[in-house]
Amino acid sequence: MFLVGFLLAAGAQSLGLVPAGWHAGLALLGTFLLTTALAGIGLTLRFADMRAAGFRPLLLGGLLWVAVAVSSLGLQAATGAL
Repeated sequence: MFLVGFLLAAGAQSLGLVPAGWHAGLALLGTFLLTTALAGIGLTLRFADMRAAGFRPLLLGGLLWVAVAVSSLGLQAATGAL
């Protein structure tokens, strides 16, 4: 459902259906919702579960973090936005 909602919102923005005056409020709402979701995930995290999962998921998360950072910086450098 999230993906469908995201695609609908992106399509509405692309078609100019979202008034420019709403952008600041929607950005603030998005920041609040993202922060709330991440806090919810963090507050339910149990370190015993992390230990039980082992080292491999943490290694994968770290490698993916590096891959996203490198690709983001690379695209910014390639487009001159860095």
